[in-house]
Amino acid sequence: MKIRLLVACRDEHKARTLCSQIVQADDGRVAGEATDMDGVLRAAAITPPDVLLLQYTHSLDETTRNGAWQVLSRIFRVSGNTRVLLLCDTYTQRSIVGFIQNGASGCVLSSSEPSLHAKAVRTVHQGEAWFGRTELLEALRSQMDADPVVASDVLDEQELLTVREREILALIGSAMSNKEIARQLRISDHTVKTHLHHIYVKLEKSGRYKAFLSKAVAAPSSPSAIPRGLQQGGFAGS
Repeated sequence: MKIRLLVACRDEHKARTLCSQIVQADDGRVAGEATDMDGVLRAAAITPPDVLLLQYTHSLDETTRNGAWQVLSRIFRVSGNTRVLLLCDTYTQRSIVGFIQNGASGCVLSSSEPSLHAKAVRTVHQGEAWFGRTELLEALRSQMDADPVVASDVLDEQELLTVREREILALIGSAMSNKEIARQLRISDHTVKTHLHHIYVKLEKSGRYKAFLSKAVAAPSSPSAIPRGLQQGGFAGS
Protein backbone atom coordinates (compact mmCIF):
# COMPACT_ATOMS: atom_id res chain seq x y z
CA MET A 1 0.00 0.00 0.00
CA LYS A 2 1.46 3.33 -1.07
CA ILE A 3 1.95 6.23 1.31
CA ARG A 4 -0.27 9.17 0.31
CA LEU A 5 2.02 12.21 0.37
CA LEU A 6 0.98 15.83 -0.03
CA VAL A 7 3.75 18.39 -0.61
CA ALA A 8 2.85 22.02 0.05
CA CYS A 9 5.19 24.94 -0.74
CA ARG A 10 4.68 28.62 -1.34
CA ASP A 11 5.86 28.00 -4.90
CA GLU A 12 3.67 25.30 -6.45
CA HIS A 13 6.32 24.56 -9.08
CA LYS A 14 8.81 23.83 -6.30
CA ALA A 15 6.25 21.60 -4.61
CA ARG A 16 5.67 19.61 -7.79
CA THR A 17 9.39 19.22 -8.46
CA LEU A 18 10.08 18.06 -4.91
CA CYS A 19 7.12 15.69 -4.92
CA SER A 20 8.29 14.11 -8.19
CA GLN A 21 11.82 13.69 -6.83
CA ILE A 22 10.59 11.99 -3.66
CA VAL A 23 8.33 9.59 -5.55
CA GLN A 24 11.18 8.70 -7.87
CA ALA A 25 13.69 8.31 -5.03
CA ASP A 26 11.35 5.97 -3.14
CA ASP A 27 10.77 3.56 -6.03
CA GLY A 28 7.04 4.19 -6.22
CA ARG A 29 6.27 3.40 -2.58
CA VAL A 30 4.93 6.95 -2.25
CA ALA A 31 1.96 8.37 -4.15
CA GLY A 32 2.57 12.09 -4.27
CA GLU A 33 0.52 15.20 -4.88
CA ALA A 34 1.65 18.84 -4.76
CA THR A 35 -0.02 22.15 -4.06
CA ASP A 36 0.74 25.71 -3.05
CA MET A 37 0.10 26.98 0.49
CA ASP A 38 -3.31 28.38 -0.42
CA GLY A 39 -4.50 24.99 -1.60
CA VAL A 40 -3.17 22.81 1.19
CA LEU A 41 -6.36 22.76 3.30
CA ARG A 42 -8.54 22.08 0.27
CA ALA A 43 -6.27 19.27 -0.93
CA ALA A 44 -6.07 17.72 2.55
CA ALA A 45 -9.87 17.81 2.89
CA ILE A 46 -10.52 16.22 -0.52
CA THR A 47 -7.96 13.42 -0.19
CA PRO A 48 -6.52 13.23 3.33
CA PRO A 49 -2.79 12.49 3.02
CA ASP A 50 -0.92 10.03 5.21
CA VAL A 51 1.97 12.49 5.37
CA LEU A 52 2.02 16.22 4.66
CA LEU A 53 5.41 17.72 3.79
CA LEU A 54 4.78 21.38 4.59
CA GLN A 55 7.21 24.20 3.87
CA TYR A 56 8.19 26.24 6.93
CA THR A 57 10.46 29.28 6.77
CA HIS A 58 12.26 30.09 10.02
CA SER A 59 12.63 33.76 9.09
CA LEU A 60 8.87 34.37 9.26
CA ASP A 61 7.76 37.06 11.67
CA GLU A 62 5.81 36.03 14.77
CA THR A 63 2.41 36.92 13.29
CA THR A 64 3.06 34.85 10.17
CA ARG A 65 4.38 31.94 12.24
CA ASN A 66 1.24 31.99 14.39
CA GLY A 67 -0.78 31.91 11.18
CA ALA A 68 1.20 28.87 10.05
CA TRP A 69 0.38 27.05 13.29
CA GLN A 70 -3.30 27.91 12.83
CA VAL A 71 -3.16 26.35 9.38
CA LEU A 72 -1.56 23.28 10.92
CA SER A 73 -4.33 23.07 13.51
CA ARG A 74 -6.97 23.28 10.76
CA ILE A 75 -5.21 20.54 8.80
CA PHE A 76 -5.44 18.22 11.81
CA ARG A 77 -9.16 19.00 12.05
CA VAL A 78 -9.89 18.10 8.42
CA SER A 79 -7.41 15.22 8.31
CA GLY A 80 -6.88 13.91 11.82
CA ASN A 81 -4.66 10.97 10.86
CA THR A 82 -2.22 12.99 8.78
CA ARG A 83 1.35 13.20 10.06
CA VAL A 84 3.10 16.49 9.35
CA LEU A 85 6.74 16.76 8.33
CA LEU A 86 8.05 20.32 8.08
CA LEU A 87 10.36 21.32 5.24
CA CYS A 88 12.81 23.88 6.64
CA ASP A 89 15.68 25.96 5.30
CA THR A 90 17.09 25.90 8.83
CA TYR A 91 15.90 25.36 12.39
CA THR A 92 16.88 26.17 15.97
CA GLN A 93 16.38 24.55 19.36
CA ARG A 94 13.48 26.90 19.99
CA SER A 95 11.83 26.14 16.67
CA ILE A 96 12.09 22.38 17.26
CA VAL A 97 10.18 22.78 20.51
CA GLY A 98 7.58 24.84 18.62
CA PHE A 99 7.28 22.15 15.95
CA ILE A 100 6.63 19.50 18.59
CA GLN A 101 4.18 21.60 20.57
CA ASN A 102 2.17 22.29 17.42
CA GLY A 103 1.89 18.63 16.44
CA ALA A 104 4.60 18.15 13.82
CA SER A 105 6.16 14.68 13.63
CA GLY A 106 9.48 15.96 12.37
CA CYS A 107 11.42 18.44 10.29
CA VAL A 108 13.77 17.93 7.35
CA LEU A 109 16.08 20.41 5.65
CA SER A 110 15.05 21.49 2.17
CA SER A 111 18.71 21.16 1.12
CA SER A 112 18.69 17.41 1.85
CA GLU A 113 18.73 14.83 -0.92
CA PRO A 114 15.33 13.52 -2.15
CA SER A 115 16.28 10.06 -0.83
CA LEU A 116 16.53 11.53 2.69
CA HIS A 117 13.19 13.33 2.25
CA ALA A 118 11.69 9.98 1.23
CA LYS A 119 13.18 8.25 4.27
CA ALA A 120 11.77 10.96 6.54
CA VAL A 121 8.32 10.50 4.97
CA ARG A 122 8.45 6.74 5.57
CA THR A 123 9.66 7.22 9.14
CA VAL A 124 6.91 9.60 10.26
CA HIS A 125 4.32 7.47 8.43
CA GLN A 126 5.39 4.56 10.63
CA GLY A 127 4.63 6.61 13.73
CA GLU A 128 8.20 7.63 14.53
CA ALA A 129 9.59 11.16 14.79
CA TRP A 130 12.16 12.70 12.44
CA PHE A 131 14.34 15.09 14.40
CA GLY A 132 18.10 15.12 14.76
CA ARG A 133 18.80 13.34 18.03
CA THR A 134 21.38 15.80 19.33
CA GLU A 135 19.33 18.83 18.34
CA LEU A 136 16.19 17.34 19.85
CA LEU A 137 17.84 16.49 23.13
CA GLU A 138 19.32 19.97 23.46
CA ALA A 139 15.97 21.54 22.55
CA LEU A 140 14.17 19.57 25.23
CA ARG A 141 16.81 20.40 27.82
CA SER A 142 16.59 24.11 27.03
CA GLN A 143 12.79 23.96 27.20
CA MET A 144 12.86 22.32 30.61
CA ASP A 145 15.43 24.81 31.90
CA ALA A 146 13.27 27.71 30.71
CA ASP A 147 10.07 26.34 32.26
CA PRO A 148 10.66 25.28 35.91
CA VAL A 149 8.21 22.72 37.21
CA VAL A 150 6.33 22.96 40.49
CA ALA A 151 7.34 19.91 42.54
CA SER A 152 3.84 19.02 43.72
CA ASP A 153 2.52 19.04 40.15
CA VAL A 154 5.38 16.79 39.06
CA LEU A 155 4.69 14.27 41.79
CA ASP A 156 0.97 14.20 40.98
CA GLU A 157 1.72 13.43 37.34
CA GLN A 158 4.52 10.97 38.12
CA GLU A 159 2.12 8.93 40.23
CA LEU A 160 0.06 8.26 37.10
CA LEU A 161 2.89 6.23 35.57
CA THR A 162 4.32 2.86 36.53
CA VAL A 163 8.05 2.42 37.12
CA ARG A 164 8.40 0.82 33.67
CA GLU A 165 6.45 3.64 32.00
CA ARG A 166 8.70 6.25 33.65
CA GLU A 167 11.71 4.27 32.52
CA ILE A 168 10.48 4.20 28.91
CA LEU A 169 9.64 7.89 29.03
CA ALA A 170 13.21 8.61 30.15
CA LEU A 171 14.58 6.54 27.26
CA ILE A 172 12.42 8.52 24.85
CA GLY A 173 14.15 11.54 26.33
CA SER A 174 17.50 10.15 25.17
CA ALA A 175 15.99 10.04 21.64
CA MET A 176 15.84 6.26 21.43
CA SER A 177 13.58 4.60 18.87
CA ASN A 178 11.05 1.91 19.85
CA LYS A 179 13.43 -0.82 18.66
CA GLU A 180 16.32 0.62 20.66
CA ILE A 181 14.19 0.86 23.79
CA ALA A 182 13.09 -2.75 23.30
CA ARG A 183 16.71 -3.92 23.07
CA GLN A 184 17.77 -1.84 26.07
CA LEU A 185 14.99 -3.22 28.28
CA ARG A 186 14.99 -6.71 26.71
CA ILE A 187 11.32 -6.58 25.81
CA SER A 188 9.48 -6.78 22.48
CA ASP A 189 8.71 -3.84 20.18
CA HIS A 190 5.02 -4.56 20.72
CA THR A 191 5.44 -4.25 24.49
CA VAL A 192 7.17 -0.89 24.06
CA LYS A 193 4.29 0.36 21.88
CA THR A 194 1.77 -0.83 24.47
CA HIS A 195 3.58 1.05 27.24
CA LEU A 196 3.76 4.18 25.07
CA HIS A 197 0.03 4.00 24.41
CA HIS A 198 -0.62 3.83 28.16
CA ILE A 199 1.69 6.82 28.71
CA TYR A 200 -0.11 8.88 26.07
CA VAL A 201 -3.51 8.06 27.56
CA LYS A 202 -2.43 8.82 31.13
CA LEU A 203 -0.72 12.09 30.27
CA GLU A 204 -3.41 13.05 27.75
CA LYS A 205 -0.81 13.67 25.07
CA SER A 206 -0.89 12.71 21.40
CA GLY A 207 2.70 11.94 20.45
CA ARG A 208 6.08 10.60 21.59
CA TYR A 209 7.80 13.91 22.15
CA LYS A 210 4.70 15.72 23.34
CA ALA A 211 4.65 13.11 26.07
CA PHE A 212 8.30 13.79 26.81
CA LEU A 213 7.61 17.52 27.08
CA SER A 214 5.09 16.74 29.81
CA LYS A 215 6.03 17.81 33.31
CA ALA A 216 6.42 14.19 34.39
CA VAL A 217 9.70 13.77 32.54
CA ALA A 218 11.28 16.64 34.44
CA ALA A 219 10.74 14.94 37.79
CA PRO A 220 13.96 12.85 38.02
CA SER A 221 16.07 15.65 39.51
CA SER A 222 17.95 13.50 42.00
CA PRO A 223 19.53 10.02 41.70
CA SER A 224 16.91 8.51 44.01
CA ALA A 225 14.13 9.65 41.68
CA ILE A 226 15.72 8.12 38.57
CA PRO A 227 14.67 4.59 37.58
CA ARG A 228 17.34 1.98 38.33
CA GLY A 229 19.66 1.54 35.36
CA LEU A 230 19.32 5.14 34.16
CA GLN A 231 21.39 6.89 36.82
CA GLN A 232 24.57 6.60 34.75
CA GLY A 233 24.47 8.51 31.47
CA GLY A 234 21.37 9.21 29.40
CA PHE A 235 19.09 12.19 29.69
CA ALA A 236 17.46 11.39 33.01
CA GLY A 237 20.72 11.30 34.90
CA SER A 238 22.25 14.42 33.37
